[in-house]
Amino acid sequence: MEATMDTDHANLNDFRDRDLATRMRRCNYEKYKSLVRMHLSFELELNTDEFDLPCHEIVYEDKGKLKKWNRLSKKHRLGHGAAATSCAAGSASKSVGNSPTETLQQQIDPGFLMHLQELKEFLMLEKNLTQEGLFRKAGAVSRQNELRMHIQHDKPLNLELAGFSAHDCATVFKGFLSELPEPLLTDAHYPAHLQIAPLCQALNGQTTATAERQQHLLNSVQLLLLLLPEEHRELLQHIIEMLHAVAKHEKSNKMSADNLATLFTPHLICPRQLPPEVLHYQAKKMSSIVTYMIVRGLDIFEVPGKLSTDIRAYFLERKRKKTMSPEQTLDESISDVSTVNTVYTFVDRAATAAATNTNNTDTELAQLYAHIQSMPESSKKRRLIKQFNKQNGQGKLLYIFNALMPFHSGSYDLNTSASNFKIT
Repeated sequence: MEATMDTDHANLNDFRDRDLATRMRRCNYEKYKSLVRMHLSFELELNTDEFDLPCHEIVYEDKGKLKKWNRLSKKHRLGHGAAATSCAAGSASKSVGNSPTETLQQQIDPGFLMHLQELKEFLMLEKNLTQEGLFRKAGAVSRQNELRMHIQHDKPLNLELAGFSAHDCATVFKGFLSELPEPLLTDAHYPAHLQIAPLCQALNGQTTATAERQQHLLNSVQLLLLLLPEEHRELLQHIIEMLHAVAKHEKSNKMSADNLATLFTPHLICPRQLPPEVLHYQAKKMSSIVTYMIVRGLDIFEVPGKLSTDIRAYFLERKRKKTMSPEQTLDESISDVSTVNTVYTFVDRAATAAATNTNNTDTELAQLYAHIQSMPESSKKRRLIKQFNKQNGQGKLLYIFNALMPFHSGSYDLNTSASNFKIT
């Protein structure tokens, strides 16, 4: 949002987390993507490299039997050119070598976004939010065709004066989403949707879920949305804001978050051109994710606290490098190619999951770690770090941040799994 803000000289505390995340994404996308993927891999058991595939095999149930569906040809499933092949309709027009989601950004251009935002603002008027069956009931086909022509020819809409109803606008809005080449949440993120769906099913409608489980799910969704193309994320934010407002008027419009999710899941998550039986299975399975998003509203677009801390540390590190000599900068850049840094310590996931009680010694351990990291480089320091890892590697997860020493961070090799992460 603030592409020109000067993070190298300004006080980082003056910037919002979302602004810094946007800035990092635009000035160093590969590092940003790797950092977000790293944090997501600590929340979900998945290989985020799979996000580089254009689409994934779908396993579904039909008449009590598990079946598989895959739009890719056998040649592409075997790895011959899969990364350059899109699952979306009209994939032949996409250029070879692009990210599976990057080329789709051209489909959601500023003009398209502007008109959908006009529809959203009209639908969010109080008199329209209370219309019974909003997004479920159809309006007049002739008025909808006229509205679509205005949008396609980039004409002023004048929704209020032209006599378009809330149902006309809702139907056209939903229709445009169905015509995008791939779902707004992208085919590439399907492996993450598979893991998030049961988490949402377990929490939706429950008021007794632990704060830890709620935070785990929220972090997972927030991180996944941070990986979406910017145009996707912007449009999704408009949609969720609107649907959240509609659901809050359920008493008058009879449209609950579940009802809305049933209508929007095929457009937001389900791959295009699915056979009817596969679409039905997928929409039913994934609708809990959309329900969760609608209920949480704009919270899902915030930046998780731990990722925010690492992004701020990234910009602090940039500031530090501005003061280094060219020789020092070159030496550090050689070892910085394939790693991203984190100021947190992640230990064995299984041992972490087994731990249930908090420990009052966390603060003392954090202070000890900070003291060790502040020591001059020496064999003694390396020995102490090794001993610290040995003593704490099988305990509960310790999130340790030393605000005074932001550059003594853990590092994550992109070829190493999260469960093997250690202090370095």
